[in-house]
Amino acid sequence: MFYRNVVCLLIGLIVGVRLTDFCDYVKLQQPNRSVRQNYTNLTHTNTLTAAQDADTLPEYLFNTTRVLCWIMTMPENHLRRAVHIRNTWGRRCNKLLFMTTKDDSFLETVRLDVPEGRDYLWHKTRAAFNYISDHHLDDADWFLKADDDSYFIMENLRAFLYQFSPDAPVYFGCKFHPFVKQGYMSGGAGYVLSRAALRRFAEVASSNNSACSQTQLSEDKEMGICLQNAGVVAGDARDELGAERFHPLAPIHLIPVDTSEWYPLYLFYKRDKHLQCCSPSSISFHYIKPKEFYVLDYLLYVLRPFGVGSGASILPAKADMSTLLDKWKNELSDNILKEED
Repeated sequence: MFYRNVVCLLIGLIVGVRLTDFCDYVKLQQPNRSVRQNYTNLTHTNTLTAAQDADTLPEYLFNTTRVLCWIMTMPENHLRRAVHIRNTWGRRCNKLLFMTTKDDSFLETVRLDVPEGRDYLWHKTRAAFNYISDHHLDDADWFLKADDDSYFIMENLRAFLYQFSPDAPVYFGCKFHPFVKQGYMSGGAGYVLSRAALRRFAEVASSNNSACSQTQLSEDKEMGICLQNAGVVAGDARDELGAERFHPLAPIHLIPVDTSEWYPLYLFYKRDKHLQCCSPSSISFHYIKPKEFYVLDYLLYVLRPFGVGSGASILPAKADMSTLLDKWKNELSDNILKEED
C-alpha cells in the first residue's frame, strides 16, 4: 500500500511537471499565432512589438499597400540599366513594367507608340500612365514612375504611403517650386500617384489638351501642370523633421554635404541649414550607376552591423485626407521659395 502511494505520488508529480511545461510551451507559441493573426487582420499596428514588425510588416505592407512600378527606359538602356532594376529593387514592386519604344522579350517591355529621345519624355510619360490606367488600374493602390537610373527603397515607400488613402487624388515625390503654383515633383527623384490621381490624370490627359499639353517641355513640369489642372494635390513627402525622402541625386552627391548648386534652389520647402540632406526613411535616389544597384542592395538587405538596431518601426496612424488635401492645396507660406517668372 505504501509503495502504491509513493508510485501514485511520483506519477502525479511527473504529470504535473509535464503539464506545466506544456502550458509554458503554449504561452511561448502564442505570440507567433498573434503575429499571423495581425498579418491577416491587422487594423492598427501600434499593437505590434518591434520583433513582430521585423518579421511581418514588410510582407503585410506588400499585400495591403500595393505599388505598381513603371520604369522610363529606352532600347539602348534595356541591358545597360533597366535589367539591373529588375535584378534588385524592382523585385519588391507588386508589379514591374518597363516603358520603352521597342519590344524586348528578355526584359518584357511595354512598347509605346511615341518617338524616342529627351524631347519626347513627356509624351512617353503621358502614354505610359494612360496605358497603365487602361490595363492595370485595379492591380495596385499606388503607381510609381521611376527613371532607369533610380533606386527605390520600397519598404520605406510603402511605410510612408500606408497612412494615406489611395482613393484621395494626391501624388508624392521631391516637390519643386517653379512653374506650378502648388509645386511639382522632380522627375529624376521619381513620383507616385494614388489610384484616384491616376484616374483623374487619365480622364484629363486623354480628352483635354489645354489641361495636359502636347508640348515638349520637361516631363516633370508638364506632369505637374496636368495633375494640378486635373485636381490632383501635390503632397508633402518630407519626414517629421522636414528632411526629404525622395532625392533627385545620388547619395555620393548629397553626403556628407550637397555638392550641387541647383538642387536647393528648386526645393519647394526651404531646407534647414542644420538639417542633414536625407531622411533616415529615404525612399529614392537618382543617377545610380549599374554596379551601385547591387552595392545598395547589399548594404540595405544583407549587411548587418553587430549590435545595431533592426530598423523596425511602427506604422503611422491613418491620415485625415480631407484636412491634409486642403492643407497642401493652400501651402503657399513664407517658407516657400519665390516662384520664377
